[in-house]
Amino acid sequence: MNKNDYPIVLQANHVTQILGVTKSTTYALFKQKGFPSLEINGRKLVYRDSFFAWLDSKQQGSSDSGGSVPLNLG
Repeated sequence: MNKNDYPIVLQANHVTQILGVTKSTTYALFKQKGFPSLEINGRKLVYRDSFFAWLDSKQQGSSDSGGSVPLNLG
């Protein structure tokens, strides 16, 4: 899917699908400092463009080191 195929505001299930991770990993990500999330009425959300910009920044960090960059979710 193209990023523009997703809604402007992503829900946690969208992030889970995009990253291919578990729900618990996604919710840990939403709590991570630096992740561009927002909460409305208890729902974890993230603006689509902010999410993909965040994801791109993680990818750029990995290209500098020649490998993948682990997400610190602990």
